[in-house]
Amino acid sequence: MKCLIVEDDQMARASIELMCQKIDDLEVVGSFDNGLDALKLIKSVEIDVLLLDIQMPDFSGLDLIKSLEKKPQIILTTGHAEYAVEAFEHHVTDFLTKPVELPRLLKALDHARQNLSSSSGSEEMSELFIKVDGRYVRLDLEDVLYVESLGDYVTFRTSKEKYIVHSTLKNIDDKIKNSKFLKVHRSYIVNLSKVVDIEETNMVIADKVIPVSRAHKPILMNKIKTI
Repeated sequence: MKCLIVEDDQMARASIELMCQKIDDLEVVGSFDNGLDALKLIKSVEIDVLLLDIQMPDFSGLDLIKSLEKKPQIILTTGHAEYAVEAFEHHVTDFLTKPVELPRLLKALDHARQNLSSSSGSEEMSELFIKVDGRYVRLDLEDVLYVESLGDYVTFRTSKEKYIVHSTLKNIDDKIKNSKFLKVHRSYIVNLSKVVDIEETNMVIADKVIPVSRAHKPILMNKIKTI
């Protein structure tokens, strides 16, 4: 998702930028301290998510929303909760009060992902053809336990087979369009439906203990159902 940050407070903007850098599928294409510069960029670059402060001098966040012909997913950030009612009249995706914290930001971005997926009308991928030893092998994603990075190669592991493919984990992550698959570590993408249990810094799938990085743990916990 291509993201634009608009926040006039320098420290708050820097904090949001730092959190966004920890999210794998989020690309910050711009960061501004005013709405007018942001509006110019939006007219020239397609934006998926707008992280937008409300109170800004001369041209407020609400002024910016009213100026947009085609609205991206808008997540408002403000220190003033009284703006919530007016904000949702503009059909914003979410409303965050400052200081913005990573778990709450992740939840808002997950709402944005769901909305973008629904609007695209695209069906989830159920299979993938992978090139193994010069031939293309059909792989049902439901059968995949996890994908592991091995330098310039990745391994697709099922309960019965192991397939080694010349690729990068990032490339695989970009190509697998299935909500059950999640990157939990720089070296692992997992099938969430195959997880046996989760501890602080790892999870178990079949007989494999897979590390979960600190940056990916909040995303993981937001994706699974817990009681």
